[in-house]
Amino acid sequence: FYKNKKGQLFAACDEGLFFFTNNRFINLPLYNNEKYNNQEFLSSVYQADNYLLIITDLSLGPHKRDVLLYDLQKKTTIASIKQLGCTSITEIEDNVYLLGAKPIQLLDKKQLQKGKIVFKPLPSKYTNLITAARSFIFFDSQKNLWSLQGGGGMHKIDTSGAVEKYSVANGLLSNNVSSIFEDSENTLWFVNDNYGVQKLVNNSTQLTSRPFNAYINSFATSAKGDTVYYWDMQAQKLFLQTKATTKVFFIKNINPGSTTLSLSGSNLYLNNTKNIYHFSLSQFKNAVITPSLIYTDTSINNMNISFVDASGAIIIQGAYRINTIINYNTINSYPVKYYIDQGAADSKGRLWFVSRASELYVMKTGSLHGGNYLQLLKDFSPVINIKAPRSVVADKQDNIWVGTRDNGLYCFKIDENLQLKLLHHFNEKDGLTASFITTLFCDTSGAVWAGTPSGIDKLTWQNKSIVIDNVSKRSNLYPYIYLIKQDKHNNILALTIDGSMLKIGAQQNNPKTFTPQLFIKYIKAGDLTYSGSLLPINYSYKQYNISIHTASPSFYDEKQIKYSYILEGTTNSSWSEPNTNAVLQFINLSPGKYNLKIKASYPAKKYADKIINYAFIISPPWWQSWWFNVLTALTLVTALIFFIRNYYKRKLKKQKTVLENQQAIEKERSRIAADIHDDLGAGLSTLRFLSEKVKRNSFSETTKNDAEKIVANSNELVQKMNELIWAMNEKNDTLEDLLFYARAYAAEYAEENNLQLHITLSENIPALMLTGEIRRNVFLTIKETLHNIVKHAGAKNVFINIKTTKNLFITIHDDGTGFKIFNEEGNGLKNMKKRMETIGGICEIINNNGVTVNITVPVGKLSSL
Repeated sequence: FYKNKKGQLFAACDEGLFFFTNNRFINLPLYNNEKYNNQEFLSSVYQADNYLLIITDLSLGPHKRDVLLYDLQKKTTIASIKQLGCTSITEIEDNVYLLGAKPIQLLDKKQLQKGKIVFKPLPSKYTNLITAARSFIFFDSQKNLWSLQGGGGMHKIDTSGAVEKYSVANGLLSNNVSSIFEDSENTLWFVNDNYGVQKLVNNSTQLTSRPFNAYINSFATSAKGDTVYYWDMQAQKLFLQTKATTKVFFIKNINPGSTTLSLSGSNLYLNNTKNIYHFSLSQFKNAVITPSLIYTDTSINNMNISFVDASGAIIIQGAYRINTIINYNTINSYPVKYYIDQGAADSKGRLWFVSRASELYVMKTGSLHGGNYLQLLKDFSPVINIKAPRSVVADKQDNIWVGTRDNGLYCFKIDENLQLKLLHHFNEKDGLTASFITTLFCDTSGAVWAGTPSGIDKLTWQNKSIVIDNVSKRSNLYPYIYLIKQDKHNNILALTIDGSMLKIGAQQNNPKTFTPQLFIKYIKAGDLTYSGSLLPINYSYKQYNISIHTASPSFYDEKQIKYSYILEGTTNSSWSEPNTNAVLQFINLSPGKYNLKIKASYPAKKYADKIINYAFIISPPWWQSWWFNVLTALTLVTALIFFIRNYYKRKLKKQKTVLENQQAIEKERSRIAADIHDDLGAGLSTLRFLSEKVKRNSFSETTKNDAEKIVANSNELVQKMNELIWAMNEKNDTLEDLLFYARAYAAEYAEENNLQLHITLSENIPALMLTGEIRRNVFLTIKETLHNIVKHAGAKNVFINIKTTKNLFITIHDDGTGFKIFNEEGNGLKNMKKRMETIGGICEIINNNGVTVNITVPVGKLSSL
């Protein structure tokens, strides 16, 4: 396939040349001549303005021409070249390259755009490409040239002309690559006939198995020198590699088991568990070299060089001891509890050591002549609480990183008082390739590199947080790393446990033209599946289990893209824990409105987080719908109105019945009162008149006394009859009538008995209806009180105070002598209290400086007029 800059698609096939239009491929005849109309077995196409450069596959058919120039306007071939042996075409800037059985050829693109095939000389940096036939070449976005030489794997030539080889030996699935494709993320895809497709995310990452056909046990380099030193313990060979050359040296007269190289300035050291050997770089002239044995210590096990400082002091570590070697003699030995795997130095010259016994020490160096060169500053072992440390390093900010056997990586901040504060703790759950940190290294940029049994990770500071980049895992490389260093060209070199070398070149600044998208692929709700651009907004109440399948296409490190979400409309208002599962499951969602926010976070923060929203509604069942609720509410309101109406109707009917009965009773009371007044009143008046007449006409004293008694009794009966009639008369059933009647009676009674009456009555008297029983008992209690004052008190003044609130308060007080013997259980007082109790009131009698009677009658619940 070939897609031009306009997005048009061509296909070079065994059946000829085809062009894609109107959703189908159409055949383009290469010749107008009938004899060559069906040119077959085409392998490659390239467009230059109105012309197509076409390559035929010479291995599949008898072709007379293998390079054709096709005019798209005339729909015919206008030029051709035979026996050139071309197999593919590629382009970079204004150059078009042809390659195949013959050496690589360069076409003039400007001439090609004019319909002419003109060759040019190759650039000097590619002259080595003409030494052998190439299957194809490819230029990536960084202008690196990739070429395949026979079955020998891929060669990458950068813009400076430097060559790197990619083959099965350093991770390629096959040495026979048929094509290369670069996607929008600058990821390279290698295609071969036998093993499918393989990607290379960072084309500067290489894993070389057994470089130099040797088993590398150790290597040494520095950020200042151009040479990397590799040591093969079994073959006792030392390899010196520069950018241009590789030299091999055989090392003589050393004990077996020498495993570790250390480089300090112009001095190279090689040590085993007991001995240290020294090389001067000036020795590397002859093929065979004999180093100098400078130190032997049979008392220390697993001896290894940690540092060689500027003073020439060699710090060696091992089991149970840290030794300082100066002038090839031990001048200082510091005991530790167990084996030390790694030491580190910070920017202040302090030395840090961790042991497998959970020890962490920081030391300083003293005088070379004092006999105590290595001095302990602080032992952090009691406070760090880290199990099985294995590695340590100090970064550019002097943060101390400690790697462990199985508990991940710790980062501590240290202050001026040597106080440690834990900043971070990482393990596999936080993004590390593995929780076993075999070795640590800090490069010149300040990034921390963590070696693990499964590869290498890069940790960098970004906005006060740590970003973890699974460098080797991203390229599907999982080597066991146990030594990491950096060379002069800022390449990270890592040695694996099987003697392979992992090289991570400085990251090229690819143009950031790609931004990954986040979208919903499809949704499963109940038994239905929805997909496409128009996802449903409303779901049935039966679709309460929803599975949302998301995607964010990126091949940078697709397995490490993490997804999280917030489902607004629930009680949870925070982001879920990020994980690599792109399927979101929601179970037993209640009916309601929801807004789902989905976030994709990309590995190593290569891209900014992407967030999308998806709003949807789960409709309630019909019995929970608004119209059902409204209908239910209307039904309830109607039923309530009906119930209330019937209740008040029955109540009104009952009240009407009571009122009618009351009216009947009142009428009967009025009739009885009238009958008493008319019949009994008339008789009593006649009796009183006749008694008065007998009294006047009688001359006998006895008769006069009896007549006076009859007159008195007649007057009393008339008065009682009038009181009874007043109590029975329905026209007097108000509070106001009661109080006015009582006041009139009190005034008349006081006047008749030479009492001075002082009465106080509230101005605002409530318009309340009183029953005849209440009026009669209140009045009789007042009457009894006044009678007692006249009969027993010998008072001159009586004070009556009447107040009305929710209760009727009547206070009657006299200035008499009071009761000489106060007996509340007397018949008169007892009757007064009993009268009040029958109507729910209280009668309180106080014998102090005269007698005070407090009458309280509840009237707040009586009906108003």
